[in-house]
Amino acid sequence: METDLTPDAAIDRFLSRLEPVDALAVALSGGSDSTALLHLLHRRAAVGDAPRLIAITVDHGLRAGSDEEAKTVAAACAALGIEHRIAKWTGRKPATGLQEAARLARYDLLRGSALAAGADVVVTGHTQDDQIETAIMRGERGDGRGLSGMAEAVLYRGDCWILRPLLSVRRAALRDLLGVSGISWIEDPSNLDERFERARMRLAGGPASADVEMLSMIDSAAAARRGDAAVLARFVDAHALVHAGMIAELPQVPAEISEHLQPAIGLFTALMGGRAHRPGAKSQTQIDRFSADIGPPRITLGGSMLDRRADRIFIYREKRGQRRVSAGPGQTILWDARYRFSNADPQRRFTIAPTAAGNRPTLLNLPTGSNPPTDIPPGVVSRARAAEPTIIAETPDGAVAVPAEELPQPLSVTRHLPLFDLFLPEFDRILADKCAGLFGRPTYRSLPLR
Repeated sequence: METDLTPDAAIDRFLSRLEPVDALAVALSGGSDSTALLHLLHRRAAVGDAPRLIAITVDHGLRAGSDEEAKTVAAACAALGIEHRIAKWTGRKPATGLQEAARLARYDLLRGSALAAGADVVVTGHTQDDQIETAIMRGERGDGRGLSGMAEAVLYRGDCWILRPLLSVRRAALRDLLGVSGISWIEDPSNLDERFERARMRLAGGPASADVEMLSMIDSAAAARRGDAAVLARFVDAHALVHAGMIAELPQVPAEISEHLQPAIGLFTALMGGRAHRPGAKSQTQIDRFSADIGPPRITLGGSMLDRRADRIFIYREKRGQRRVSAGPGQTILWDARYRFSNADPQRRFTIAPTAAGNRPTLLNLPTGSNPPTDIPPGVVSRARAAEPTIIAETPDGAVAVPAEELPQPLSVTRHLPLFDLFLPEFDRILADKCAGLFGRPTYRSLPLR
């Protein structure tokens, strides 16, 4: 990726690569970065070089005056003739993990507002400074994959692309641009709040000390991550199978390609266990020993069971930590972070529950079928089935009926892959598509950049 571009050069480059879209949503906090992004795009739109713009301001409601700031931003947009929406984070806020919860709420609100306005692409004002800070913080946490920094494009919840056109621009250049143009911005006091890791880094002067070597490292890490994903995608395509959506099968491969087996095991450990992240470094050591035929032939890891049989490895969900979830009329719910059920019945309620001892799980009739091949060891099949859901339908008088052996007609189900379905960085797109195919799902939405 290019570095230290001028703001105008970065926007010109972005628009030249952007596929035709009807509208572009701009995440506008009122800070210098997002304000500069909006004005750069607005200038291009004035001469017909940019799509229709919709500015969205998220008000988290976490500090006094945030609502007035949002109104100030709205007034500035009105003066420019730009459509503006305020999205408020309502409801109870968590006592712990507030920053991460606020981050997810922000993306949910941006996505919801953008889609409602007819836009499925959101642009944010993340800068080269943000990129450097992210890489440093992840490096300090020992996150090797995170050294690639933020992806230029991320697919959020499968239907909204988040694009970051200013990752090659320094924040100082954006502020200089605003100053010359006489455009003011809002300083967010949370940027100086030492409770937050990024604020502590900024106060310590972290990004200012970064040099060309740091940017080169980020670029190299991103290229390596894309390459690793492509290699793993080819290995998965050639060697991996998924049976009935519930059992992944990998072969004990020859020594010359065994180096790809360990990351494949980590990948399917996350996919079958319904995890949003692959196993960490400590767990990877267990995977390395397991794949080398060291230790017990069956281990649990990350919500999955790893089962080694002769020349094959099977990975499936372990029966633990599953809960009963109710799907009311018209509701869509997520069960065990693996299955998304939609209830089209206007009156009946269904309960999706762990399969109790002695009961049979519901046949979900997924695109991959409901029954594994007969050559899968019976013990593997029985343990995998025990971690599948049982659907309980309610009768009109409210009594709970016996578990249904087949999926009731009003219920539809799709396999959910939290590893890719929440945040899908463009680094991993090719791998995500291969995995989606194994579960009988369509490929992910195409990247709107050339």
